[in-house]
Amino acid sequence: MIERPGRLLVVGFPGTTPPPELFSFARKWGLAGVILFSRNVPEGTDVARLVASVRQGLAEADPGSPALVLVDQEGGRVERIRHGVPRLPPARELGARPLAELASRVEAQARALAGLGIDVNLAPVCDLPAEGESGVIGNRAFGSDPRAVAACVRAHVRACLGGGVAPCAKHFPGHGRARADSHRRLPTVRSGWDDLWGRDLVPFRAAVAAGAPLVMAGHLRFPAVDPRPASLSRAWIEEVLRRRMGFAGAVISDDMEMGALDGLGAPAELAVRAVAAGCDLLIYGRTLRPDLPLEPVTEALGRRLGPDRAEQAGRRVGRVRRGEAP
Repeated sequence: MIERPGRLLVVGFPGTTPPPELFSFARKWGLAGVILFSRNVPEGTDVARLVASVRQGLAEADPGSPALVLVDQEGGRVERIRHGVPRLPPARELGARPLAELASRVEAQARALAGLGIDVNLAPVCDLPAEGESGVIGNRAFGSDPRAVAACVRAHVRACLGGGVAPCAKHFPGHGRARADSHRRLPTVRSGWDDLWGRDLVPFRAAVAAGAPLVMAGHLRFPAVDPRPASLSRAWIEEVLRRRMGFAGAVISDDMEMGALDGLGAPAELAVRAVAAGCDLLIYGRTLRPDLPLEPVTEALGRRLGPDRAEQAGRRVGRVRRGEAP
């Protein structure tokens, strides 16, 4: 049994102030932290005050919570905070500029995010579209050349760390050649292992080598390795990412409410499978809503997973919060 299974979860919430339900949930189950979206930070929002209120509320409701605050601040069309933080162009455009400029702009962005109290930026995107295609990721990707993208990823990770924010390499093992959007349905990529290792995984290997403290496991399927989505796959997380690539940091799932997981099991079952596969944190971005209560999810995590797994995840997440190297 896990005593505080909610510490495996990162949740979203509506509005510009954290609702009482957030802290009542944390009081009962524990909570690792929150993820901010554009809905939380419209123009005029005092983001620093919002983050401080989240952190204070979690400290009171769940003493010992890492109280992480995460945001998707890639640049281009994926920027949740649009005021008070330096804007970045899309990765495709940024990646075409000198690496020194990329690093300078990313570090400036990270310093601003850190000044607001943000712990984690869910970037950089490490996905590689097929040559000559943009795929569903589009200009969120730095490009299609593995070595060039790896160089951008290394620079991004180091600059983000230098600015005081933890970067997160995503969407492992690579969404670039997927034809389907995992927000809607489960993509299948039919590349062979040699192609994956020699191409798609190159930017992720660069991120790990550069010291990325987090990697996001995507909801996409590579039958050459495992018929299960990577986010539910020990083969991908434990064997490839940890053993072969040497990653010792925290693995966070892509949003568990995405359409890619529809029909693969009940939310509680999917949560247990994801953590058992190696995910240390699960994102539920829209979770404070009546049609997907977190109570069954959290109860199942507490009942079906052992304390050793929770302790392992807690150590990894704690290093992220403290800014320690993985």
